[in-house]
Amino acid sequence: MKPELFNSLKNYKKSYILNDLLAGLMVAIIALPLSIALGIQSVPAGVEGINGIQAGIITAIVAGFFISLLGGSKYQIGGPTAAFVVILFGYLADPEIGVLGLAIAGIIAGLLLIIMGVCRAGNVMKFFPYPITIGFTTGIGVTLMVGQLKDFLGLTFPEEPFELFSEFISKLANIFSSITTFNFASFAVGLVGLSCVIILPKISKKIPSALVAIVVCTGVSLLLTNVAKMDVPTIKSVYGEIQAGFSFINIEGIKNINFGKLIVPAIVIAFLCAIESLLSATVASGMTGTKFNANQELVGQGVANIFSSLFGGLPATGAIARTAASIENGAKSPLAGVFHAIFVLIMYFLLMGVVGYIPLAVFAAILISVAINMARFPLFIRLSAFGVRDSIVMLVTFILTVIFDLTYGVIGGVIVCVLANIPNFKKGARFETEFSTVYAHGTLFFGNASKLPDFINREMADRRQVYVDLSDVERIDETALEKLSVLKSTFALQERELEFVNANPTVQRRLDKFIGKI
Repeated sequence: MKPELFNSLKNYKKSYILNDLLAGLMVAIIALPLSIALGIQSVPAGVEGINGIQAGIITAIVAGFFISLLGGSKYQIGGPTAAFVVILFGYLADPEIGVLGLAIAGIIAGLLLIIMGVCRAGNVMKFFPYPITIGFTTGIGVTLMVGQLKDFLGLTFPEEPFELFSEFISKLANIFSSITTFNFASFAVGLVGLSCVIILPKISKKIPSALVAIVVCTGVSLLLTNVAKMDVPTIKSVYGEIQAGFSFINIEGIKNINFGKLIVPAIVIAFLCAIESLLSATVASGMTGTKFNANQELVGQGVANIFSSLFGGLPATGAIARTAASIENGAKSPLAGVFHAIFVLIMYFLLMGVVGYIPLAVFAAILISVAINMARFPLFIRLSAFGVRDSIVMLVTFILTVIFDLTYGVIGGVIVCVLANIPNFKKGARFETEFSTVYAHGTLFFGNASKLPDFINREMADRRQVYVDLSDVERIDETALEKLSVLKSTFALQERELEFVNANPTVQRRLDKFIGKI
């Protein structure tokens, strides 16, 4: 295995450097406000030894640098992501874990990721069921959205907030009980910010909507505060002055750490990082028609998480939106990600003096937009009516993720998925070729979902037009359909044709609903 950066530099042209610099700058402009917002929401109020704003930015700098330097994807951009917010908040709020415990869990997770990469576990991750991925990402999106309502509405929670059996239910209870503290000024600022981050990308994806929202909302906040004499909570009023710098891990309290308590967090962080990063790399491959090394990507993610934890950052992974932005702005190699980290570092030390004036409501607005995109509600609703087995798996994962957390959601989803697919494990699948046609037999489901695309790529690499005969395929699930959809998109980018023919009515109906619409 070798980092993709080294492979890219072999055929690197001088003209590419400007593309990578500009792409890195644009992604840094996007990453800075997102990193601040994600850092704030990941760290509970009152937790000593960590500042969410600093932690978020440090994560973008340190993890972003190593993910691009040592990863297996040509275009991956790494940093803090929304998927981690909910679980990190819970870990930091737990006195048995806290700041030092999370840092150690992050280091252990990094080591696990490196081991997974060396043992080629990246190949196994390809079989992860698609309904579970959609279930837990939608669940995290919903949870993240609810978590922003406090700052978006300018609410003040009671001194003794509700602490019920579920963090999600507790948040809802506190929101409803505090509705009388509604702050119109914060809400107005939040609406302006939300309008910016939703409308501007529809005009042009190259507009840094989060940055525009922050600038506009800061101006609105200053007007409301100084002219209308209204109270708008800002970073400075809530968190005080923010100084740029790195917070190296402090191991003074390591004797008091319950290492047994860190096993689950470390596994959850490693698992989520693996899923999120490989999903992001897959999206990048689909956008560009290129391949990536899943195992090297896990190694790069592992190193990045170790250093992020050591330097005062949070767990990190590949970020789909920032990776897509890098591609759309002309990135040619992983150097774009390295430059992005350097630019964020420069902005970190130059701009902290003015960050204090930014209203908290605009960060809530940015994350509400992120949560909406992450939840992918139209897809979730469409897939809910797709098929009984996959729908049950997705709904179980979603409900458990929202009510409890990601761990319960994924474990519950996997158990239901395996039980529901026992007959499919027995049937299996096989493939054969004749001229430009691939004949598939059996059942295509999450357990063998990658085998057909791998077979087509291997056996039909030199064919411009490929037909996949599905006449002997009894059933196809969402995971297999998602893999075939990605393959069809890759063929299109390569100016090749991939057609599915002779499917039975049930399989054909699923193909019509899924292929080309995801």
